[in-house]
Amino acid sequence: MFALLCLTLMPLSAAEEQPLLMTWAINDAPPFHVVDGEYKNSGICDVLIDTLKDTMTQTSHETILMPQNRIQMLSQQKQNLCFPCLIKREDSDVWVYSDETVIHAPLGIIGRPEVLDPFLNQDGRVSLEELVNSAPLRMGKPLARRYPDVLQPFVDKVSQTSHFAQVTGQNATVRVLEQIDMGRLDYTLEYPSILQYYNMTQGASTLVYYQTAEWSNTGVAGAIGCTSNAWGLRAVERINQALPKVLSNPIYKKQQTFWRARVPEIRGDALEQAAN
Repeated sequence: MFALLCLTLMPLSAAEEQPLLMTWAINDAPPFHVVDGEYKNSGICDVLIDTLKDTMTQTSHETILMPQNRIQMLSQQKQNLCFPCLIKREDSDVWVYSDETVIHAPLGIIGRPEVLDPFLNQDGRVSLEELVNSAPLRMGKPLARRYPDVLQPFVDKVSQTSHFAQVTGQNATVRVLEQIDMGRLDYTLEYPSILQYYNMTQGASTLVYYQTAEWSNTGVAGAIGCTSNAWGLRAVERINQALPKVLSNPIYKKQQTFWRARVPEIRGDALEQAAN
């Protein structure tokens, strides 16, 4: 009986002793992931993955580039992968989340001043709800982008109308801003770091970042999401063990500071107009 018990337990023990293979799924969405150009591999979450690799030396790693909607689909199908750039939420049947990795600067409205200045309130902010209810204005966003619960319902509402456009494919974050810059779209809901990257790579633009009336100056907590299965739970446990060392790493801290460089929320003359 003892020998039989040992034979029964051997496969399980062997499986538990196998090294974990971390599969990192990334997408072409600067400045979170930058896959080419001058800032290649220096995106917000590129550096996070690199620092985790350097810290988790007993773990094997592979990085695969794929569209965001495919990442979501594979996670729903319980394929083993981790995506390093998600808003931190409660665990679900699709994702299990790591501890907090970063606090992003507040989500806000990005658009042309001549379009958005008339919507400024006394605090110099713009109401997303008011923009959504302004029928002539068109909102754009990258496919599969999700927002905090306070803001998502407004995006869901406008997405059911003709005043909304989703941009798919590579480099969608930048291409949304290009469409706004050319006047084909009117605004988007984004992080200031995306406007920062756009200006750094496309040249200075007339686009402006405005805080929203609904979200104000609240930062957005980021986390790593791994597939909601036994592998994902094990992966998140390994990641959480490594995160304290990662978050104190000077290279990681320097890069996060770089991408948090402030983009002015609104022009000074717009503030004066709002005050008057």
